[in-house]
Amino acid sequence: MILSEEQTQQWDQDGYLLLKQAIPLSIIEDVRQLLSEMVDRIIKTLKFEDLIEDEGEDLPFETRLFKVAGTHANRFGRSWRNQVAGKAIYDLHHADPLVAAIGEITGTDVIGHPVFNARPKLPNQQLTVVPWHQDSGYFGAQSESALIPTAWIPLVPVDETNGCLQVVAGSHKMGLLTHHTENREGGFLEVLDSLIDESKVITCSMEMGDALLFHNLTLHRSIPHTVDNLIRWAVDIRYVRDDDDAGAIYWKDPSFQWVIQSRTKPVTPFNDWLSQHLNLMTFLGILK
Repeated sequence: MILSEEQTQQWDQDGYLLLKQAIPLSIIEDVRQLLSEMVDRIIKTLKFEDLIEDEGEDLPFETRLFKVAGTHANRFGRSWRNQVAGKAIYDLHHADPLVAAIGEITGTDVIGHPVFNARPKLPNQQLTVVPWHQDSGYFGAQSESALIPTAWIPLVPVDETNGCLQVVAGSHKMGLLTHHTENREGGFLEVLDSLIDESKVITCSMEMGDALLFHNLTLHRSIPHTVDNLIRWAVDIRYVRDDDDAGAIYWKDPSFQWVIQSRTKPVTPFNDWLSQHLNLMTFLGILK
């Protein structure tokens, strides 16, 4: 058993769980390398367009995209999915002891959800400040009775100064709340601030290797990033309890299931997952 009785109770009562060192640092480094390659492609594109002069090849991962590209980086997306659908992302979903913890939370085979995001949160901008919401606000009403746990994984140390996450403990028991589109630059879905019990807001400082797990009905947000020059890098991935309705965004092929851990089913190979992922992105119009 990976989770202690206290951790299991916290998940049930609070709808979130911060797991320390749930991801091997070797996998974190592989993901950082994958995203570094995306950064390199962005910078070479901007250089080709004569929008920048210096490619900053000697700058570290934590600063290069912002110092070289600045706000030009925003045109390539505030979050990345199909652009970084590689082996490192697949391996991240399969990381232990994270997967073992997900299996204990769902009580079923560990099944992967198609929605993941790599997020380069640039400093001092509204575009990537995500307001209070539930993930089921995006997945639709059919996901309210499902269990779709998210694992939010920082690729740099995070705290209240550089855009860490906050959760509202116990908010998963409120059911699916009404969401509306915010009127700020980000255009995210949000719930009314009046629904937030400030006494139950938890600020989640984390180190590389940690994973913040939360229920698809748990209210959460990312706070402003105010540290000059540094990028707050993070990846959020999701799982779904076997046989639950995974919501409005799921595989185009209804017979496909991304099996990550099972006693009776074969684990889905990387190439099968990648093919299904790209098919979904094409179906959604994200890939042309």
